[in-house]
Amino acid sequence: MSFFNTTYRIVDGVTIPGVFLQAFINNGDHYFVTEIKVYKEGTIDCWGIVDFDGFKEKVSKGWVRTHLPEGARVSMMVSGLNFTVHQVKSRVEEQEFVKEIEDEIRRLNGQLTTGEICRQALTQYKHEPNEENKEYLRQAYNAVPKHCRIYLGDMDDKDSEYRSILNRWSD
Repeated sequence: MSFFNTTYRIVDGVTIPGVFLQAFINNGDHYFVTEIKVYKEGTIDCWGIVDFDGFKEKVSKGWVRTHLPEGARVSMMVSGLNFTVHQVKSRVEEQEFVKEIEDEIRRLNGQLTTGEICRQALTQYKHEPNEENKEYLRQAYNAVPKHCRIYLGDMDDKDSEYRSILNRWSD
């Protein structure tokens, strides 16, 4: 967990730790840059507290977005900045963002994230390189949000070791 994206909320005098990730809220004809706050007990604040299923519904209905359409009007409420976007590129797909949010809930609860499971699957495969372990590695790799896969390896190689193994036809 990064120190810089931590947050918390207090419920009945109990402090609930969390983290936040940035995304856009589609509020009608305007998009707002905002923090999507994810808390240990599984609630998510995306301009309203929802559970994980409620969050997935907000994403599927376009309320929470990681991509903006051409010509979208955007506001940053804290700074009061407003602008219109053109030629927008985002490396985070909405469904992959949902997977990242789920990973954050796991991490906040001391459970293994998809990235950690994938690293374990790689170790298992390297120890015993067979088709069963390769398939387990493939499933674990595909579970990791696409935009987070580059963090599976080191800074220079990123996820190349994983891709190299998974792109081989047979062992």
